[in-house]
Amino acid sequence: MLKKDGHTHIPNLIDHENNDNLDDLIERAISLGFKEYAIAAMAPLPDESNVNRSHQGLTSDDLTTYKLEVDRVADKYQNQILIKRAFEINYFSDYENQMRRFLRSQAEWVDEVILSVHFMPDDTGILRRMDDNVDSISRYFAKTLTTPQVFYQRYFALMAQSVEAIIGVNKPIRIADFGIIKRFQQALNLPDFDDSIYKQIGDIFQMMATRDYQLEINAAGFNDVGYGDTYPALDVAASAFDMGIDVVYSSHAQSVSEVGQFFNEIEEVIK
Repeated sequence: MLKKDGHTHIPNLIDHENNDNLDDLIERAISLGFKEYAIAAMAPLPDESNVNRSHQGLTSDDLTTYKLEVDRVADKYQNQILIKRAFEINYFSDYENQMRRFLRSQAEWVDEVILSVHFMPDDTGILRRMDDNVDSISRYFAKTLTTPQVFYQRYFALMAQSVEAIIGVNKPIRIADFGIIKRFQQALNLPDFDDSIYKQIGDIFQMMATRDYQLEINAAGFNDVGYGDTYPALDVAASAFDMGIDVVYSSHAQSVSEVGQFFNEIEEVIK
């Protein structure tokens, strides 16, 4: 596995209480021997009434600041590490046109596209983050959670739609946070996936392999209390790797201490 961190953040771009700075994160990655380092901010969310915006993406003002900062460090460290310019795109099946318009507007700048599904229709049809917090999920997905396999099935159906979507730019596409539906499995007393869900996952991997899409393996899941595995789980990521899918390590670092977290443990499985 290439020593690349495929998904990191600018520490204080949105979280202004974070005192770490981007240069320190990159210099830590260099010291750990990383060859590539992707910086990915969450692209603006659709400005639609049925999208709950408890987690805000970039604003138009943030977007300019973000691009200038990534360009700055890409130039500063160009002889020490390859900085990849990226966006994380939240997939919304009803708003694919907005997604394509945004990516086309950034096509000259962006190197990689990271595609994820974090929003699902809740019991009332509002598009809401299903990895936000336990109280929110328990409240707004209460009916769906009575049949957990249906909860999973709806999530992976959206994952499949995201893979099938026409992205509109000729850039490497990486599927991220795969399986984050189980983030609160212990607190919500969720069972394991049944055979039908694993079949869905296998079908998605087949689609990804056909399109030459990459799969992110998110190390930050090891830190999630009540979960304690990567996204997707290590054994699931290993099966994707065995199918010929390029699996890319990602720390999701927002602080110096998180850079390179659990890389060695993951490399033992994804070689």
